[in-house]
Amino acid sequence: MRLIATLILLLITNSIAVAVEKNEGWIFTPSIGINKLALKSFYNTVYTAPFKGSVEITTDLAEDVEGQNQYPIESFIFQNDLKKNDFDIEAGLEMRRSFGVSNDFFIGINAWETNSDAEPIKVTFPLQGDRYNRAIYARSGKLRYTQFFVGARHYLTKRKSKLNAYFNVSIHELYDVRYEERNVFDFIAGAPKGFKRIFIFKANATSVLMFQLGAGAEYRIAERFSLGIEGAYSIQFKDGTLKNVSVSDDSNEGDRIKTEPAVITALQPTLEAAALNADGVSYNKVRLRFDGWHLLAKFNIQFF
Repeated sequence: MRLIATLILLLITNSIAVAVEKNEGWIFTPSIGINKLALKSFYNTVYTAPFKGSVEITTDLAEDVEGQNQYPIESFIFQNDLKKNDFDIEAGLEMRRSFGVSNDFFIGINAWETNSDAEPIKVTFPLQGDRYNRAIYARSGKLRYTQFFVGARHYLTKRKSKLNAYFNVSIHELYDVRYEERNVFDFIAGAPKGFKRIFIFKANATSVLMFQLGAGAEYRIAERFSLGIEGAYSIQFKDGTLKNVSVSDDSNEGDRIKTEPAVITALQPTLEAAALNADGVSYNKVRLRFDGWHLLAKFNIQFF
């Protein structure tokens, strides 16, 4: 992130000075579009991870005298995979500085998010000492990032042509990569009927550096306005990793939870995130790769 920020600062400072001197302009471009990112490892580990934990069971005992009985422990595991989206939405802002008649340098910021919901299922969730509680289990997940980028563009003809084509090359830094998952149990039978228990898992990633190649076309609708469409492909330099796993929930002592439920956990000593395997015993390391295609619609506004 420091590399991109330094390049952006130098580019802005130099470009404003030159633009004023040569009467060359800045171009402001909001954009919105869709992308299809790889994320295969992430989907195959986190999205398919089960929800597992254990509780104390007290209702099977003849008498329930606190401190005098060894309560049996019962484990539970629920499989409810999240769904992978075919495409997701991204949006951003870009500032381009024109140099000559056919070249631009640009900087920008972009945000992306993918949301997933599993089909609600009915489960038998042992809670508050009773193994036969029934609940509706709803699972949802959200992965997002924000990125800065800097790059160069070359037009195939003069920039102010009515219809023009171009190609881009740029460096992107994803610096705010976050994952959040909610597991909601709405109890419909048993002691906790009418209540909910919510378990939230969070993790984030260190910055990810990417290289992007793109090509597009613009149609000028007025002297200072044009519409554009752009396709690009991003290549990630190395795998990203989720870290800093945190878990929060609204359970209480009366729920008699013995082992904190797990979907993702932090592996020692690196604290890298790992997702629970379907066997409920082993864990799979989570790897992030954001390689993929982008298709954007752009509206260009030229200043001074």
